[in-house]
Amino acid sequence: MLWNRARNYASYIVDGEVLFSGTDPWYHYRSTMYVVRNWPATMPFDPWTYFPYGNRSGQFGTLMDQVFGTIAIVVGLGDPSAHTVAMVALFAPPVMGALAAIPTYYVGRRLAGRIGGVTAAGILALSAGLFLQRSLVGVYDHQVAEGLLQVTSVLAVMVALSVGERDKPVYEQFLDRDVPALRATVGYSMLAGLAISLYLWTWPPAVLLLGILGTFFLLWLTIEFVRGKSPEHTAIVGAVTMGTVAVLQLAVLQRLTISATDHTLLQVLLAAAVALGCAFMAWLARFVEANDYDRNFYPLIVGGILATLAVVTAVLTPDLFSYFVDQVLRVVGFTQSPSATQTSVGEATPLRDPGRLYQYHGLALFAAILGAVLVLFNQVFDREASAERFLVVVWFAFILAASFTQIRFGVYLVFPVAALSAVAVGYVVRWTDFSFDEGVAAYEVITIASVVLILFGTLVLVSPTAMAVGSTAGPGQEPDAWSESLDWLQENSPEEGAYGTGGNGSLEYYGTYADRQDYDYSEGEYGVMSWWDYGHIITVQGERVPNANPFQQGSRTAANFLLAPNETQANDVLETIDEDDAKTRYVAVDWKMANTYGQGGGKFFAPPRFYDVSNVSSSDYYRTVRSRQDPRRYMNYRTQAYYESMVVRLYEYHGSAKEPQPYVVDWEQAQTRSGQTIRASPQGSSVVRPFPTMEAARNYTESDATSQVGGFGAQPGERVPALEHYRYVGSSETSAYSSGAHNQFQLIESAFAGLPSQRATGGTCGANQTSMPIGNQTYCMPDGAASIMDHTEPTWTKIFERVPGGTIEGTAPADSTVYASVQMRNNVTGETFVYRQRAEVGSDGTFEMTVPYSTTGYDEWGVEEGYTDVSVRAQTPYLLQVTENGSGAATTQVTEGQVLGEDTAPATVDLTGSGSGNETSANDTSGTETTTGTDGSATDGTSGGTDGTATNDTSNAVERPAVEPAP
Repeated sequence: MLWNRARNYASYIVDGEVLFSGTDPWYHYRSTMYVVRNWPATMPFDPWTYFPYGNRSGQFGTLMDQVFGTIAIVVGLGDPSAHTVAMVALFAPPVMGALAAIPTYYVGRRLAGRIGGVTAAGILALSAGLFLQRSLVGVYDHQVAEGLLQVTSVLAVMVALSVGERDKPVYEQFLDRDVPALRATVGYSMLAGLAISLYLWTWPPAVLLLGILGTFFLLWLTIEFVRGKSPEHTAIVGAVTMGTVAVLQLAVLQRLTISATDHTLLQVLLAAAVALGCAFMAWLARFVEANDYDRNFYPLIVGGILATLAVVTAVLTPDLFSYFVDQVLRVVGFTQSPSATQTSVGEATPLRDPGRLYQYHGLALFAAILGAVLVLFNQVFDREASAERFLVVVWFAFILAASFTQIRFGVYLVFPVAALSAVAVGYVVRWTDFSFDEGVAAYEVITIASVVLILFGTLVLVSPTAMAVGSTAGPGQEPDAWSESLDWLQENSPEEGAYGTGGNGSLEYYGTYADRQDYDYSEGEYGVMSWWDYGHIITVQGERVPNANPFQQGSRTAANFLLAPNETQANDVLETIDEDDAKTRYVAVDWKMANTYGQGGGKFFAPPRFYDVSNVSSSDYYRTVRSRQDPRRYMNYRTQAYYESMVVRLYEYHGSAKEPQPYVVDWEQAQTRSGQTIRASPQGSSVVRPFPTMEAARNYTESDATSQVGGFGAQPGERVPALEHYRYVGSSETSAYSSGAHNQFQLIESAFAGLPSQRATGGTCGANQTSMPIGNQTYCMPDGAASIMDHTEPTWTKIFERVPGGTIEGTAPADSTVYASVQMRNNVTGETFVYRQRAEVGSDGTFEMTVPYSTTGYDEWGVEEGYTDVSVRAQTPYLLQVTENGSGAATTQVTEGQVLGEDTAPATVDLTGSGSGNETSANDTSGTETTTGTDGSATDGTSGGTDGTATNDTSNAVERPAVEPAP
């Protein structure tokens, strides 16, 4: 188990840097580093996330981080480096995963002897389920610790129950202080309470186990009394165990509230309620027996009391009652529809495909069901049936229901499956009377061999196998790509506390901060806006404060910003949360945030579920057209609202205006065999149709209700205005084209559009072709076709800065339109693009526009001055031209100081024809400038025309090529 989980560790070490899989491991690493620096304390409050409020660590900074922080200190001889701590965190999951085999073996052994123990451990070792996936190297998450500690807690309770059944303690022994008689029962019960407390200290939502045990004690005590036995022995075990939990939870109590995600009164009160319930049921049994009442009334009395308590709670504290009902349904109510926000969290989504459980656990799942049936059958006919076995059945029932309700709870399922499979194997062994001591008959060997093949054969043969899962473990490309861009941000932006002020940052990264509801950030501290998935990696890799994080804090703010339909609303979102002296300064987006294909890793589906400015859904942004030939193939065409969202305007257009092109998305209504109406590709033509002009395209859609202009790739149906206050400043080096998931849907969509692509000959693409690897195959698309799908280079992650913007003022013919353009270059990737904007000229012949990109003065306002060392720099001055062909054109420079608001003087330009036609900036009057690019080539004012073609600004007459027909 250890080898299989750890064997791919080298793939997590890239250029000496340790990477992790997923989101939570990054924050656990940070919490562990805090323990190392402040041992043995855990982080009480963290201002390095959820800008501008900060956050109590809650279920992070827990026992797991303390344990491995301590191990790192030992390994590092008292002063471990960050790399040493990261390496300990890297290998922690495989170690915890392998250690889980020990309690699993003992659970199986208690239920079905040594063969049962070996069976349980073998099933755990060979299962390819979520516990294996969460215990792979690099997945430094609390889920593997949860699994280990839950099975250990159940084992401890089983031992305490068996001791209670053996010693049969009663209440009078406590009055007589009969310590020798009570020592074993009370001692093992307290140890069980300690095990449960360790589980709760690691993950506060482990209150699920308290609910499972509460249900078990309720049912078992009732069953015991109805069949003529005293429930007092088990009740004492329950009272002492849960009483211990309540007391130990007081030691870590953080808030006097009711919440499952932090150490609150919930854990204390629920444990105390179960303890008191056990004591009350024992007293009630004595009362019924003393008054010679029919024992069959006992469950009715207990049920009536519980119903009364529920009604009273619902009437007196309806919010508390609703909270408990919602929590129960959210965890085990698998018939309930999940909330919209819940389905955006991968691990919280319901299990849509029950067949996945068979893939994970093979026939052991059915053996477990058989084992549960056998246990329940035995409970009916055997008055001396074991409480331990009944506990495992209740455990299995709850975890199975929870696994259907939320995928994440499947991490526990392998343990009761292994335990009850051991029970089934135990029955087979007893039936065959298998024993080496008495000789082995042929039928016994055949029977046992058949059981082994049935249980373990499917685990070895059904894909994915545990070995296959272990062999493919790796961080994927996302952590490395984000690490690149965040390393850039860390090196090229001011430290927290230094934005706009210069100097060193004022926010101590591993500082100790008092717990509070709202942290007061100081001048120069700032936030980084992104989708909440990336909050932890921004905190750890970028050492910057994200507005949103995987706790889903700030998720609505992030959604409201990313989906804002205009720049004014996006600014309002940020200004609502910004403090006077601390503001959101950067935005980080990646290709997934703008991608609508969730199956391919896209995340655009999620923000509409959190957006609360208005009532929207994903269908307001994109819809599906299926192939008539193969309905499994589909294309998501987009609405104009998609293209006008901030996340798309940033990622696809870099804040530039985007003009529509004459493409039409066309579809037909079709009926499936089941009678469902779907959008299907037209018969005899492709879904995307090119037209020679925009007028022709619009005329077509006016006569065809099942079509729209634009809506595929980066092609909008209407003009997308330019952004004025957000500029592209840096990126990762890794391209989205390195992702097979990105390329798969890109090629499918291009096929719907009739754009050419082909499999690479010899695995490489030729000149002027874009390479798109998918698995072991490489596909090639002409650069022209790729640019239709992606308006700009799809670098994996892009960083934008929020700036006041520089002002360009000027004169031009009255009531005309002025177009501005500037050619930019990303020095990280070598990509060039053109930023475009336009302004309407008033009747007085004046115009004004705000632009986010500067053209000069970069070295004057860098990190030392409290600003950004931008890697995306202008290659030309701004070219300004009016709508009338050749009626006026000029260039001007906009300085970095103007864009940052440090210089409030505008750049000015005269487009009336009376000026020289050269650069007329208020800050630089040297005339037309020749700029040397980073590659050493000179550009003479080359910029983009309004149609996307380049023009050389060598005279006032500007040639305007017509829009080229779509391919």
